[in-house]
Amino acid sequence: MSETRANLRSPRALAQALGVGQWLRLLRGKPLSPAKKRPTDLIYGVEDVPPPLILFFVGMQHVSLIRIQLIYPLFVIQMAELPTTASVNMLGLALLALGAAAILQSLPKGPIGSGLLCPPCHTGIFLEPSIAALKLGGLPLVFGMTIFAGLIQSVLAPSLRRLRPLLPPEIGGLVVFFVGTSVAAIGCRYMLGVGARNPVGSEYWLVGAFTLMITIALNVWGKGQARLFCAMIGIIAGYGAAMFTGLLPTEAFHDLHELPLLALPSLAHGGWSFSPTMILPFTVAALAITLKGIGDITACQRINDAGWIRPDMGSISRGTLANGLGNMFAGLLGTCGLTPSTASIGLQSATSVSSRVIGFAVGGILIVLAFLPSVTGTLILMPRPVMGASLVFSSCFVLISGLQTITSRMLDARRTIVIGLAIASAVAAEIIPDFARNIPPALEPVVSSSIVLGTVTALLLNGLFRLGQKQRLTLALDPVAEDAHAQVDEFFETAGRQWGARPDVMVRAAFGINQAIETVREHCEPQGPVLVEAHFDEFDLGVKIGYRGQPLELPERRPSDREIIETEAGYRQLAGFMLRRNADRVRTSVSDGSCALEFHFEH
Repeated sequence: MSETRANLRSPRALAQALGVGQWLRLLRGKPLSPAKKRPTDLIYGVEDVPPPLILFFVGMQHVSLIRIQLIYPLFVIQMAELPTTASVNMLGLALLALGAAAILQSLPKGPIGSGLLCPPCHTGIFLEPSIAALKLGGLPLVFGMTIFAGLIQSVLAPSLRRLRPLLPPEIGGLVVFFVGTSVAAIGCRYMLGVGARNPVGSEYWLVGAFTLMITIALNVWGKGQARLFCAMIGIIAGYGAAMFTGLLPTEAFHDLHELPLLALPSLAHGGWSFSPTMILPFTVAALAITLKGIGDITACQRINDAGWIRPDMGSISRGTLANGLGNMFAGLLGTCGLTPSTASIGLQSATSVSSRVIGFAVGGILIVLAFLPSVTGTLILMPRPVMGASLVFSSCFVLISGLQTITSRMLDARRTIVIGLAIASAVAAEIIPDFARNIPPALEPVVSSSIVLGTVTALLLNGLFRLGQKQRLTLALDPVAEDAHAQVDEFFETAGRQWGARPDVMVRAAFGINQAIETVREHCEPQGPVLVEAHFDEFDLGVKIGYRGQPLELPERRPSDREIIETEAGYRQLAGFMLRRNADRVRTSVSDGSCALEFHFEH
């Protein structure tokens, strides 16, 4: 904003700040919230229906990434020491929950579903709370508390619009960034063999590097189908490389022969239970999932709209409700918690395919796989370096999406500290894992997870720094001062950073108020200073200009050329007519010789 301060009052400066399309809409008297603009590089947009074959293979790509995230319930299964048959059955139940949640999320109409390609996956956010619940009360407590977390999400969903000031976009972007770092960390550990049961050699690293190289090469230099299916081709190539090097011997597939080809998953998992001790960690996890979902759905909106301005809170609320219901269903079936798949959103960005119809295909494929135990069992055989390479690839786009959301707002010292300390605490949780052992058991699930700890830190600091923060700021201005324009620009830049507003809205407001003050000075003979009062509530920026002098009419109809040329009143009406175009809503009032102009800008 500071770079355009000197020329902010010129139409060219505003056109550059808003974009030519926005500026033309302003001149025509239309609201500055135009229809969605399809990105030029998008192959299949949210409303498009790809051909059946592409639909299937793109859906399989997303399923491949979602299946990788089954490592989280696998961790819980391993800790519960379930036999092979029960383990495969629990994975089948997990696939059923994932399929149903994917379909719910893709619904284009009704109170449930974001209407975007935002399929679910299992998440590390629920891992630490689930492990703590497993130690305290076994699998029934894990499933019961997962239902509780889904209930928390479902209750929060309708209130997200009112809670938006407490959950600003930069925190949602921060959670997406945390998830990206977590996905990247897991991918790197898998690629390097950190934590592997057996010592790894050069063939292990070769398979991981080969898988990642093929995926990246197809995504960067590939054309057409090769770019569309880069992730799936990379995984298939990784399987081939693992078999060629002996990392995945053919004998490993013999264990799958004991599993039936077709079977109905069993719900005999021991029931559900609840413990007050686990309320805090699962509530924090539900909040983190909600924030992550806000960031994920916002990222989907950005992918499908080249002219994206602000999050569509209706879509976000419906998507959060779909995820909450999905978690309740997952707990009822007998599996761990779900979240929108950030890796799948990264794949959308990489392949430029974001049709919501693919979400239905993903859901159908997942449900079919739930009835194929022998196919589900192949997940256990996926080579770790192949899984790691796929996660590292998708994490690149996740990290950038989070950073873009964070930097879409103006950041003052308070918000900089919130983001900086949240990142520092998340990094500390990763590099000092032993710290969690020296705290009360109830807080261990919070401190031991980098995503949860970073999110809690951001939420607490954001709430703390809102105390004493002025939502109304006032500027007393001499309208004839030579630096009046500079004072207005500085006022709105400072206010925007303090409130975390979008820079384009503050630029537009500064331009409009400068024009209004100049009009008042030329046509209203103001006596004394002009008072500029601005207030912000995350949804609207309101600005009131108060002065003593002649009232200024803001007609909705442009005066005729004759009125403008022949009368002073016509010229003044033209100035008022143009001011009305500088904001979304404008009104004027007069009381005891004091005049007021009120401008409202949608945020």
